[in-house]
Amino acid sequence: MLRTVYLIVSYSIAIHAAVIGAKITVSLYALQLGTSPFMIGVLAALFALAPLTLGILAGRLADTRGTRWPMIGGGAVMCAGMLAPIFVSGLPGLILTAVLAGGGFMVFNVCVQTVSGGLGQREHRSRNFAILSVGYSISTFIGPVSAGLAIDHLGHRSAFVMLALFTLMPVAGLLASRRYNYVGDKKPDATSTRSAVDLLRLPPVRSIVIISGLVAAGWDLFAFYLPVYAHAFDFSATQIGMVLGAYAAAAFITRFAMPALLKRWRAEQVMCACIAFAALAFAAFPLWANYYYMLLVAFCLGLGLGCGQPLSMMIGFNRAPEGRAGEVTGLRLSANNVVRVVIPIVCGALGSAFGAVPVFLLNALNLGIISYTMSRQ
Repeated sequence: MLRTVYLIVSYSIAIHAAVIGAKITVSLYALQLGTSPFMIGVLAALFALAPLTLGILAGRLADTRGTRWPMIGGGAVMCAGMLAPIFVSGLPGLILTAVLAGGGFMVFNVCVQTVSGGLGQREHRSRNFAILSVGYSISTFIGPVSAGLAIDHLGHRSAFVMLALFTLMPVAGLLASRRYNYVGDKKPDATSTRSAVDLLRLPPVRSIVIISGLVAAGWDLFAFYLPVYAHAFDFSATQIGMVLGAYAAAAFITRFAMPALLKRWRAEQVMCACIAFAALAFAAFPLWANYYYMLLVAFCLGLGLGCGQPLSMMIGFNRAPEGRAGEVTGLRLSANNVVRVVIPIVCGALGSAFGAVPVFLLNALNLGIISYTMSRQ
């Protein structure tokens, strides 16, 4: 069983690295084309547009039909999205990349999180999510760093081809074996309406869905706005990728510290403290446009935000009604994408009008609200 977890996580690393790399490559290619910060915010929002409607559907498919074919389909759609700028030039190609990569990733990611939570016994769940979280931090490093290097040395279109290759390994592996199809053991009552609204009426589920969305906004704003901000100071694509890589390296460290923290404090308490630290890092980020300072602050931000994703996954799975874990996962990720549609557009407009400082301070306020909310649970 543990071997299966590691293999599924390796697939997740490849897929997640592709979508993170695509976000950086789309932003930098759009800047090269002379696109405004507001339009780049729209492009970032398009990564979350298709997932708005796909998250709950993907969760229900995972709960009732299994995870293998949705993951295959999601990876294939992502591959098509990465290749779109090769065949469609200019901004339309980037729009296709954002929509297809975002939708495909949502389907794949819901299934991966459902598999990770469902394999083994309940006591294995925190271990499985810890392994998956380490995988996310690895891919968060690989994606931007490899994309930055590819852009500087090979060009934007070659970077997209490289990212398309990332998606082929999971698709090929899942096609080659039927072993990795997880279907929930217990089905919901046949009389159940299976409404997402019913899930949101449950206070513990509603709370983690909202908090998960706001945490996702923190990382996504950093990933989408950093290239715009750093490009204005003539940072290279490689330097931008390394700053994002510093965040990922710190997040990687938190994954190994988390088991010890969770033995001493509740998950909500750990999340509260780490998110508060991340809020301070966001507030400090625009104080100095120096490469090494940005590396340091990005590392601190990663230490804080690095806990948000794995803890929201684990808390969400634990709070889900029996037989509906995949649906709660899909609902949580859909909520993440509501925020991912709104935040980039708002921050892109705000950045165009007033510059970077209000954007970073707004996100520091967002994280401060999350920390306060978690302190009361």
